[in-house]
Amino acid sequence: MEIIKQIKEAENTAKKLIEGAQKYASESIDNAAAKRAEKLNNAQVNRKKSIEQAIVDGQKKGLAESEQLKTKALADKQQLVQKADSRMESAVNTVIDFIKKQS
Repeated sequence: MEIIKQIKEAENTAKKLIEGAQKYASESIDNAAAKRAEKLNNAQVNRKKSIEQAIVDGQKKGLAESEQLKTKALADKQQLVQKADSRMESAVNTVIDFIKKQS
């Protein structure tokens, strides 16, 4: 009789251990899934922030390059105007000299 009682207690203890292990495994799976979902969400948020920052940086860089090109174009234009003015003066003097010689 005592052996039967011990066997039943052992069965109950084993049953409780198995149920506890199943519960622990289920909780572990749920926790892992929740952590995965949180990491995925964080990765998506970080990706979105990175894209937005890249857009802002690109716009700033584009504006800076645009201003540099505008400044360079203005300097090139002024240089061409000065070059044209100096050549025009020389050409006018050549024409005047030619006219004077013809007269």
